[in-house]
Amino acid sequence: MRKLLFLCSIILASCAPAHESEGILFVDPITVDGDLTEWLDIEQSVILNIPDSIVFGKVKQIEYQDSLVFLLEEGVASSVLVFNRSGNFKNQLINLGSGPSEYIEIAFFMLQDDSIVIYDRYQKKLISFLLDDYTKVKEFKMDYYLVGGIHPTGNNLSFLVSDESVEMEIQRGYGFASQDFSRMQFDPQIVGFTEGFLPESIGEFEGDYFLVQPFSDRIYKITQDSLEYVTRIDFGNKKIPRVASTFMEADEVHELLLEGSYFFAVHNLLIENSIISFNFLNESIENTNMALIQNGQLFRFPINTSLKEIFLKPIGVREGLLQTVLLPGEYDEAMVDLLDLPKSNQDRPIMISYAIRKSVE
Repeated sequence: MRKLLFLCSIILASCAPAHESEGILFVDPITVDGDLTEWLDIEQSVILNIPDSIVFGKVKQIEYQDSLVFLLEEGVASSVLVFNRSGNFKNQLINLGSGPSEYIEIAFFMLQDDSIVIYDRYQKKLISFLLDDYTKVKEFKMDYYLVGGIHPTGNNLSFLVSDESVEMEIQRGYGFASQDFSRMQFDPQIVGFTEGFLPESIGEFEGDYFLVQPFSDRIYKITQDSLEYVTRIDFGNKKIPRVASTFMEADEVHELLLEGSYFFAVHNLLIENSIISFNFLNESIENTNMALIQNGQLFRFPINTSLKEIFLKPIGVREGLLQTVLLPGEYDEAMVDLLDLPKSNQDRPIMISYAIRKSVE
C-alpha cells in the first residue's frame, strides 16, 4: 500500500500542473505527400572542413557556444569535434580508455562557461575538460545512470535526466546539479517520463531551453533551478492512454499500440514566430512523422523518401532552427544545388540549419 500511495503522489506531482492550459491542438491534420523542397527554409548550410586523418561518423548531438560549434560523432570512436561557424576545424576531444579522465563512449555532453562536460554511461561518470586545451578539470563518479542533460547558457545549474530505478515504476527523474556536480537534487518521475526521454526531447528556441515530457506531451521551460510548465501538445482522441507512462517493459507499450491508433512521443519541438513544428511517433515506434502548425492549418508529413528522411528527422533544435549534418554519400549533386554549395566539396560533411514552413506566396 505504501508503494501505491507513493506512486500516486508522483503521478499527481508529475502529470497535473496547477493551471494546465488547453494546449496546442493537433487533430485531423492535412497529410503532405508531395515535394518537400517547397516547405524547406534553409537558413544556413556549411561545409565542414575536417582533416583527412579523422574518420567522421554519425552525429548524435550539436551544440553552439559563441563562435564555435560542437558535434558529438560516432566514427571509429566516440569524440567531440569543434568547428567555427564557417566550418573550419578547430579541435577534437577524444580520450578513450577506462582510466582517470578517460571514457569508453560519450553518451552526451554539456557546455559550461569555460569547460565541456562529457558523460560516459558505461563507467557512470562525468568528466569536465577545459575548453581551451581539453585538460581535465574534474571527474565525478555517479551512483546512478543518466540518459541526458543540458547546461543552459547563463545558468548556474545543469539539468539532468536519470533513468535509475528508485521504487516500483518510479525512477530518479529530473534534477539540477551545481557546476562541479557536488550538489544534485532530483524529483522522481514515472518510468515512462525518463525511459521515453530522447536527446531530441530538449530543444532551444526563443532564447530558452524546453523539455517535452514523453507520454504526457507537456512542454516545460528549463529555468535556473526548476521546470516551468508552459503548455502541452493535445492529440485529441489520438492521445496515447496515460497508463503507458507506467509500463516497465517495451513489450507492454507494443501491446498497447496494437490496440489503438495513437500519436505520441513529441520531440524536436520548435516554436518560432507562431509557427510550430515537431516530430512525433505515429502508431508505432518505427513510424516517425513531422507536424507543422502554421496560420491555423495543421499538416502531417510522413517520412517516406530519402529527402524527407534527411530533413524531417533532425538531430536537434538549437538556436531556433532544426539542425542536421549530412555525411558524404548521404547527399548528391542535386542536394548540393539545393543548398547552393560548391560542387567541388562533395567529400565533406555538410551542416544545415533550417526550418519546415509553408512558403507564403
